[in-house]
Amino acid sequence: MNKMNRYLAMSTMIALLMGGSANALAAGVLAKAEPMYNFLPSDTVVDNVKNTLQTNGVDVSNIQVDADAQGVVQLSGEVASKQDVETVTTLAKQADGVYAVLGALRYSTGEVVPAPVPAGLDSVMDAPAAGPESEQPQQIDAQ
Repeated sequence: MNKMNRYLAMSTMIALLMGGSANALAAGVLAKAEPMYNFLPSDTVVDNVKNTLQTNGVDVSNIQVDADAQGVVQLSGEVASKQDVETVTTLAKQADGVYAVLGALRYSTGEVVPAPVPAGLDSVMDAPAAGPESEQPQQIDAQ
């Protein structure tokens, strides 16, 4: 007797001993063949994510929310900080109908990065002179 047949036989015997019917038990076993997850329509998931974000005070004007038929949400756009990326992602995961969240959110670090020095130039020696001499306007003789 294989494992499944043994399981059904034992379950049926237990159900009969407890006063239940074998049909009710078989119906419970067959119910397990139903889908484990009922997906919401993608438009509904997008609306749920946006509403969850707005309810928690997140400005969604710069955030694009997309969802597929299985509840996978894609976030893209720009937010203020790394903390905001984490907050938006966490809140999106809490929305109804969301199975997973993928993020492509960007944020600015506020760090100033100097421009690279062109090849062949010494960044200190070839820089224009700074100081009072360089600020004086040139005089042009008009004749």
